[in-house]
Amino acid sequence: MNLWNKKAKSYARYNPDLNEIQKATFAKLGSLQGKSVVDIGCGSGVWTLHLAQKAKSVLGVDSSSAMLEILQEDAKTHAISNVKTLNLDFENFYKNNNTKFDLAFLSMSPALQNEKDYKAFLSLASKKVYLGWASRRKSSFLDPIFEHFNTHFKGFYEEDLQGFLNAQNISYEVEVFNETRVVKRDKESAIENALWHLSMNGVNANKQELESFVKDEVEEIVEAKIKLLIVG
Repeated sequence: MNLWNKKAKSYARYNPDLNEIQKATFAKLGSLQGKSVVDIGCGSGVWTLHLAQKAKSVLGVDSSSAMLEILQEDAKTHAISNVKTLNLDFENFYKNNNTKFDLAFLSMSPALQNEKDYKAFLSLASKKVYLGWASRRKSSFLDPIFEHFNTHFKGFYEEDLQGFLNAQNISYEVEVFNETRVVKRDKESAIENALWHLSMNGVNANKQELESFVKDEVEEIVEAKIKLLIVG
């Protein structure tokens, strides 16, 4: 089973109110009126549906069919009709894509894995926006569990698009945001969340192994640095 399909039911969904990082990003982007956008690794549409309200059209690409179902459901709920979706991983998308977009967008997605992916992403549009982890995320709940299983948060990549841009002497704008948030989960949801993260790291664990970490409702403090790159 696609692990992102498993995560979809508890993943963040589109919120009509922009958060602080979204506000800052759109302020830097300027007008998208009349523009075509492709959102790579769009997930449940947290950014996609905001992009759609500012642009002429948006294509959301994601390998998770369950995430895309949520996106389409929320688009319908909010009467957003200029979004299309493709259920493909990034490699299969760009190998068959002949469209040049005005903006290629990617936020917090593991879609870009290597130099071929970086080049393909940069070639999709005249302007590119990339949001990713600037350092390893800290979690008051997950970090002790990761340590117990001899692993760590894998969303942060030492080698990523920024490193490629630097190596190729490609100019870009960068801004780093600091984010601290508190996430409350009941015991069952907290255990499921931990099991999902461990699965993403290739660790097979069971609920019983996590019982000692979760006594009751969990109040998780998440601290992160998120970087915004704008190319072109």
